[in-house]
Amino acid sequence: MEDPAILKIKNQFDKKGNPAKIPLMSGKQFFEARSETDGVYVDNLKNQPFLPWEIFSEAVNCIKENGGKAKKGNATNSRLGDPNLGLDTLEGYIASKVYGCKMGDTVFKRVTPVASILAWAEICENARGQIGLLSKEKEMQISKNENEISQASNAEENGESPEISSRDLQPDSKQLELRNMEVELEEKVQKTKKLGEQIAGREEEINRLRTELEVREKSLFEKDLGLGVLQEKLTNKIEEARSLESRFVEKESEINGLTKELKEKVENIRILDEKLSSKEREMKKLEESISIKDKDLKILAEEVITKAEQMKKIEERLAGKEIKINTMETLLATAEEKVKKLEKQISTYEGEEKLAAQLREKEEFIKQLKGTLASKEEAFSKVSEENRKYRMQQKLASEGLRQIEEQKASRKWWKRL
Repeated sequence: MEDPAILKIKNQFDKKGNPAKIPLMSGKQFFEARSETDGVYVDNLKNQPFLPWEIFSEAVNCIKENGGKAKKGNATNSRLGDPNLGLDTLEGYIASKVYGCKMGDTVFKRVTPVASILAWAEICENARGQIGLLSKEKEMQISKNENEISQASNAEENGESPEISSRDLQPDSKQLELRNMEVELEEKVQKTKKLGEQIAGREEEINRLRTELEVREKSLFEKDLGLGVLQEKLTNKIEEARSLESRFVEKESEINGLTKELKEKVENIRILDEKLSSKEREMKKLEESISIKDKDLKILAEEVITKAEQMKKIEERLAGKEIKINTMETLLATAEEKVKKLEKQISTYEGEEKLAAQLREKEEFIKQLKGTLASKEEAFSKVSEENRKYRMQQKLASEGLRQIEEQKASRKWWKRL
């Protein structure tokens, strides 16, 4: 079953025509509304002219829920839930129920055509700032006035007055009384003609005043249109301002984030500076250590040179001793050959005692030679040990020089950085 409010609006379009001129609250200005299957299209909502039938049902529900009267609400410069655009207002209720707006959302202004159509369809009484349902008495009075106007227009179309029509309906028994009434009526007609002449003069004045009023109304209508355009521009500017404000908030958030990152970078740079200073102090200490090592190396080099000279002398002495040892070895070999020869001679000679004495002398001489050779070998061994130690010192000195050169190269590398 169709909603009574929607049905009444459709019937009103059928009576008054479709499209219809809908008066605003002042009654001096109008907008055009066209009834369609899906709803009503109006020409005073710019780029959103469509009002679905659901709007009018929900509008009546809102008024009923608020005790028969509800505030219209103001969507200009407001968001849903603000004091002048709550859910108890007609504008806020429609935005929430029909268009699904949430608290804090912006709302497109539709209350003016909705309230005007409800008043035009004799469902509500449109007043400044609020709208209320019509009482039963007012509905009946409006319906009665419409019926009287309809009957009068029908009688005029037929060329009869209401009195004559009623007379024709009277029974024959009251003909005399009706004639008397006709006489009186004729007199009243005469008076009415005189009044008509007077009214005609007044009508001319009224027409003149009406013309002036229409001119003024047209001027006011144009001004209202201009005001509507300015209000629309103001709404657009407000939307742009809100958009800019939102972008400003986003940019401010980005700036805060960049500021935080910059602080972190500055802190990291400070830490790196401290580390660099620490490395520079370490490098300075390393350079001082290298300088000390250079001095030690210089002293060590001098000592190595001195040791080298000493070792050279020892080698010369050792060479001389080796020559002597070789000579002694040669003599020993010669002596051994002589001993062998003597042993052969002993076997052939007579006088063993004499030969034994000579042999003992030779053996003592050989023993002395062997003792000399052993002392020479011991001396040679000592010299060899000294030579080994000297070569080890040379090796250690060369290794120390290599390490110092590497440290110097490392220090030069750090200085290049």
